[in-house]
Amino acid sequence: MSGVRAGALHAEHELLGARFADGGETGFALVERYANESADGAAALLADLTGATYLLLSGAGAGALASAALAGRPLAVGECAFEAVLAGDGALVSVPLALRTGDDEIVLLDPSPRGPVLSGWLGFLCGSVAEGDPALAGVRLDAAADMLVCLALFGPGAARVLSDYVRDPSELPGPGRVRQVGLDAIGCMVARPQLPARDAYLLFVPPAAARRLWRSLLSFTEVEPVGHAELRARLGTLPWGGLLAGTDAVRADAALLAGQGLVRDGDGFVGARGLGARPAASSEERSSR
Repeated sequence: MSGVRAGALHAEHELLGARFADGGETGFALVERYANESADGAAALLADLTGATYLLLSGAGAGALASAALAGRPLAVGECAFEAVLAGDGALVSVPLALRTGDDEIVLLDPSPRGPVLSGWLGFLCGSVAEGDPALAGVRLDAAADMLVCLALFGPGAARVLSDYVRDPSELPGPGRVRQVGLDAIGCMVARPQLPARDAYLLFVPPAAARRLWRSLLSFTEVEPVGHAELRARLGTLPWGGLLAGTDAVRADAALLAGQGLVRDGDGFVGARGLGARPAASSEERSSR
């Protein structure tokens, strides 16, 4: 792992006996798993997403480019959702979590193995679209890992743990929302993805405060730290999670993507025609991928 950068919480992970892996194109080491890691029976699991693909799309044309690149419904400021990203032929690139944090700002987070594929495709798309449209010439796609540390807190006890940090639980975002929240005087951006029968929060923390919040969260007896292996295993249990397990080309079932709200009606996004032109894959074909 020569040349791999250590994240803001690297020393904390070492204290927990973490085994690290190379985060690849992100440049950061990621926690694969901890010594004596056990998710069984824990009310809430805590993971540092450093090393996952974490991008910021910004500029005056960011909303328009996001509408083309992301196949789900356009997000209003303060909303978040998992959305499919497709190649021109309709093949699935990945399913990142998109967060609309401003009029001209969209955050994309992808902890799956397909994160580097997503990053490369969006970089290509951003450049090629901007070249053909002067209105999009100012759009930027930046790696955001140096800006904020992203922590995932998930499990049936996640909301209860976070409620201890705020005066009123209503300060926390509802499903599909993202908002600024003060957690013990630490200003964080908190997102709550809308997931079937699951409770999960993403905490975007200033690097200088990440260690304090990390230790504070682990002071709860019901919170257990987990690495990316467990995180990806949980991601794999989502209805579309199996599509994200590798980096080879994926031919997704259009009906599955639409049924999960990952693509919208119409052809106003990249890959829409290619997706509609292919017959839906059979259950046997999907199970073999």
